[in-house]
Amino acid sequence: MKKLYQYYIIIAILYVLVKIVFVSFGYLHLGAILHGLVPATITGLTGFIVIHYSKNEKSKLWTKIASILPILIFLTTPIYMYINSGANLWLTNGRLPVLIIYLLLASCQFIIAFVSTKKAGQNN
Repeated sequence: MKKLYQYYIIIAILYVLVKIVFVSFGYLHLGAILHGLVPATITGLTGFIVIHYSKNEKSKLWTKIASILPILIFLTTPIYMYINSGANLWLTNGRLPVLIIYLLLASCQFIIAFVSTKKAGQNN
């Protein structure tokens, strides 16, 4: 389970790196990096907590939280992009690739959390 959550944390870091790359190429404004920091920080810390409590009863709770967070990212990212960019521009100027990448990262994190939850259930 620790190995899976190490991948979960690496994916969390990718949220910020994706934004930094797109900002450096001029597709997004500098403030977009902050939007990358939010899911990276929340999911990264959750991954560390799951690893810390891996031998504890609290790990069940934290693995469930770790599976809910990517779903929230999956749901809130398009809404956030739409609200901040407006109806006509929300998928232009490099935003569509960022949206696709974010949805893929969130899906990968959800799969990792789901698999680890199933493995934790089998160990008991």
